[in-house]
Amino acid sequence: MTHISSRALKPEHFNRLHIELVRSFERSFKNNSSKNVFYEFFTPTERIMFAKRLAVMALLSKGASTLTISEALSMSPSTVDKMRIKYEHGDYEKIIKTALGKKDIWNILEQIFTVGGLIPQKVGTDRWKKLNEDTRNEKLMNS
Repeated sequence: MTHISSRALKPEHFNRLHIELVRSFERSFKNNSSKNVFYEFFTPTERIMFAKRLAVMALLSKGASTLTISEALSMSPSTVDKMRIKYEHGDYEKIIKTALGKKDIWNILEQIFTVGGLIPQKVGTDRWKKLNEDTRNEKLMNS
């Protein structure tokens, strides 16, 4: 879990640093060095945390259940529920529209689910429709 110092910055200093952080990432994206900056800036734990958050947002946008998401990504149901509440209030709208536009994340998530046996192999355009409730519940109870 990440740690934040109890000694807080003044709000105006924090806001200026926050804006500079965003600008720094924007500059790295423009220079095609975002991967290097990302790996240098974030610890392995933080990278896992952000990757799982992105996956949860993607799966919520496709209608996956809290239990299915928590099982597939090895996350607690309470964490996924907190994110679901934010999702339902529209908090992840910009991320879903901009960051999840590429197909790469869907291929990765499909591999996670099919290897775990939670959804059938990719077949046709209806592959993301909800599974039969009985089948899904049975597989989750047996895993």
